[in-house]
Amino acid sequence: MAEGGSQPPVINVQLPAITVNYQEGTRFAGDNVGQKTKIQAAEIGQIVVPTQGSNVQTPTRPSPRDVTDNLEKMNLAGGMHFVTYENIRRLIHQSKFVDALITLQDIPTSQEQQFMMSECYCQLERPDKALRCIEALQTMMTSSTRLSVDDIIKLVDNYVSDSFYIRALILLSCCAKLYKFDWNPNISVVGIQFCSWKCSNVIKKMVGKGDKMKVIARDVGLKIITDMLRELRSVSGADKNKKAVMGAACSKYIGYSYQIVGDYKEAIGFYNEGLNSMNQTFGSNAAKSSVFGDLLHDIGSAHYNLGDYSKAESFYSQSLDAKRKVEDWPSDKVKQGSIEMTEKNLEITRNKMKK
Repeated sequence: MAEGGSQPPVINVQLPAITVNYQEGTRFAGDNVGQKTKIQAAEIGQIVVPTQGSNVQTPTRPSPRDVTDNLEKMNLAGGMHFVTYENIRRLIHQSKFVDALITLQDIPTSQEQQFMMSECYCQLERPDKALRCIEALQTMMTSSTRLSVDDIIKLVDNYVSDSFYIRALILLSCCAKLYKFDWNPNISVVGIQFCSWKCSNVIKKMVGKGDKMKVIARDVGLKIITDMLRELRSVSGADKNKKAVMGAACSKYIGYSYQIVGDYKEAIGFYNEGLNSMNQTFGSNAAKSSVFGDLLHDIGSAHYNLGDYSKAESFYSQSLDAKRKVEDWPSDKVKQGSIEMTEKNLEITRNKMKK
């Protein structure tokens, strides 16, 4: 369907095996919380992890070791006393985020401390402080070599399946940073694009819960996923064509994320960035890649939601023409499904125009 809640069009991206290691590194001090305030935490509901279909494939992983549903196994707590550590968990579980922050500021700085502070600040709707802690966590994780990015991705999946959206969002931002520093720049751009896809799925679920979770998705999630495109573009040495396709796909997921929070004009801007990148790199051959037709489709969807049915019809028509030229469909079934989706939306739009 053309409305904002529709699934993003299919993008076929083959992801190779990706492994990134890091070492323990720099520590950052926590923020001073100050006086307590009465703030109720948003309820976190049950979500379903998106099925990974033909649009994005999970990187093949070399049997990563088991990862628990928290960061304790990642040896991030340092010398923190067990009782203090568990009391902070209890406070967060009880939605006493201000109390948790007051305790967190008095303990030794560690990766887990910044991780927990990031979550608390998100829950308290203080995005600037949350993003500062996330940036500190990213710096710590990329300064060391203890865990592979595969372990963290597995932890992200665990958090998503347990409905801990914010935690998944924070760690995905770190994964994008880790992928950037992989020794192979082609793996870097594919990995960052992969993170943007997973991030868009998390943002969609958060927006679906509404209220505070939607606000966090808008104020923190959009910043995180937008930064992923900047990181991808800063990778040097990657194959030009691969980087262009991954960048365009990343632009698509960012645009989709803006679209689901209702910012259709901003979404169109990112979709157009993806199209421009494809045109500059491939010229008249840009339409041979499925992402090109998908971006045209998504621009049509955004215009539909803005009520501009004439532009929506135009972009849906362009999308159909492009999709019929695509040479990288993974199967005839995927090709047919993608084309039928655009045909259906084009029909809906033309019916709207008749009324």
